[in-house]
Amino acid sequence: MKRLSLILLILFAAAGFLLAEGTQEESAGEYPTKPIQVIVPWGAGGRTDINARMFASVAPKYLGQPVVVVNKAGGGSVIGGKYVADADPDGYTLLAITPGTNVFPVIFKQAPYDTFDFDPIGQIGSSTMAIASKPDRPWRNVRELISYAKSNPGEVTYACVALKAPQLGFLRWADKAGLEFKHVPVGNDAEAVEAALGGHVDIAMTSSVATIISHVNGKNLNGLMVFAEKRDKNLPDTPTAVELGYDVIASPFTGIAGPKGLPPEVLQKLRTVFKQVIEDQDFITIMTRIGESLDPKFGDDFYAVWKNDKEGYGAVVEKMGLAQ
Repeated sequence: MKRLSLILLILFAAAGFLLAEGTQEESAGEYPTKPIQVIVPWGAGGRTDINARMFASVAPKYLGQPVVVVNKAGGGSVIGGKYVADADPDGYTLLAITPGTNVFPVIFKQAPYDTFDFDPIGQIGSSTMAIASKPDRPWRNVRELISYAKSNPGEVTYACVALKAPQLGFLRWADKAGLEFKHVPVGNDAEAVEAALGGHVDIAMTSSVATIISHVNGKNLNGLMVFAEKRDKNLPDTPTAVELGYDVIASPFTGIAGPKGLPPEVLQKLRTVFKQVIEDQDFITIMTRIGESLDPKFGDDFYAVWKNDKEGYGAVVEKMGLAQ
């Protein structure tokens, strides 16, 4: 009798396990069953916020559930980043991710999360960082700038936001070129451009060519170099750092990620939907209308961008003692 009871107990346990397994698979297959929130770690109205809202406006067509954008600004995007890194990896809390979120752990040793504490879904777009200077400077191109900077170490000044992608990208190039410049910190790209135009600094380093295009076209600034994978269509005559022999690719991106550990089925569903949104004509039309350039990368290719940034920025932060 005892033996029969034990057998029945084992059979019931096995049946319960199989039922649980089937339920889990069914839940993953049904995902999503409720609204999804996308956390924007910056304030409303900025580039990241706009990209996230455009994505959220089209994604429900393929997800079958609303996508709600929530701004959690503060700490240079760290508050929102930590919120998502700590969230349950169930696919209902996503992050509008930027280099600011990823680079923070590289600079700050006590960062509350790591660069790779997220699962990459996809990159929406990237901007082209560039350096430019007034035509009255003693150089007309990067080759001449390098020659001058080597002869006058530490005297050439450049303006950009401190300890963000523009400065770290610039320092990566300067380090590979063996050059020393003097940094003049400013609050944003516009201030960097104004400083260069006013002759207060020699070089403006900007996170987007959009801030210098009109000045280059008007012959008030010379576009010297961009840090993207390829030349920017808006500055076709301006070479990339790679073209000039410096292996530096640094392009601020916007994309979508989730907390580390998303179930494989959920992650695959999100990546599939992301690709559908990126290729959706309504989304393309909206993004083109607001002046955004799409530069999609999917899954592991987006992860490779994070890896490139962490390795490149991490090396220069360590070498120059910028870690805090």
